[in-house]
Amino acid sequence: MTSNTSFFEDPQDDDPAVRLPATPDRDLDELSITHKPSILPNVAESSALRKVAMRLDRNPRTNLNEDARKAAAALQVQPERAALLATEQQNGVSLLSEVPVPGGTLFVMEGKAWTRMLFPLYQPRIAALSLAVPPPKLLNDYDDGPLAQAHCEFSSPKELADLVRETVTQTLGVPKADYSDSIMQRGISDPLLVILVRITFTDGSPSRVIPVVVDGISRLSSAAKTRTGKNASGAADEMVADLLRDPNSLRRSIRDEVTSYNAAYRRGLTDEVVRIGQSATVPVRLVVGARNGDDKEVSQ
Repeated sequence: MTSNTSFFEDPQDDDPAVRLPATPDRDLDELSITHKPSILPNVAESSALRKVAMRLDRNPRTNLNEDARKAAAALQVQPERAALLATEQQNGVSLLSEVPVPGGTLFVMEGKAWTRMLFPLYQPRIAALSLAVPPPKLLNDYDDGPLAQAHCEFSSPKELADLVRETVTQTLGVPKADYSDSIMQRGISDPLLVILVRITFTDGSPSRVIPVVVDGISRLSSAAKTRTGKNASGAADEMVADLLRDPNSLRRSIRDEVTSYNAAYRRGLTDEVVRIGQSATVPVRLVVGARNGDDKEVSQ
């Protein structure tokens, strides 16, 4: 398995590559914004991400492998909060949410994630459609025991990219599944359910772990459409471009976007500022632990 150490390399380029308009480009009153966007926090330093991954490793309720812990840490908008939630408390009280599921329990970390670090795979709402790319098969993932993560195998990165692209475009084409207007008005308030998925390729391409949205794909796809200001096909292409980036390159791109956004925000709201401000982050419920219903202790 390849290592995702690049998640924890601090970006070096201090010149933002993303530029937002300096002046308003249209009257925003027509948008009827009910929840105004705000300044975005900076992308976390690597030391803060390492702390989250370390706390996840030490918590007996969590059972992710090393790469999945790094991926879980990298997407955090508020790593200090995530580290606190992942910390095992001396009194035995868990700050992770427990979600009963058939056959066991999931342990979930609730917080905010960078939207561009989240991806869909298979959308049940379009299951009845004729997909050019077949849905992935979920495989069991084990180290010393069952893990709170999934494993999917594709023939190549292109097949993965094609599935993500088709999932986004088909989802946005479903009646009442495009929430981009609503996101422009008030952002995203309902959390997305996210699991870590190890992706392997039969063509020998390096494996990787990605955070996958399993509940909330319509919101995720609509957020991509909102942020980019493009149609469904264009939003899907942008998401695939992020999917295929090196993780550190993606972090740097998000950091540049945040830096430019914050500077533009202080000059006044524009259409593009509102788009990014309302969709750059999203609340998530991230699965970090799991145990079977008949286990007396948490799986390690």
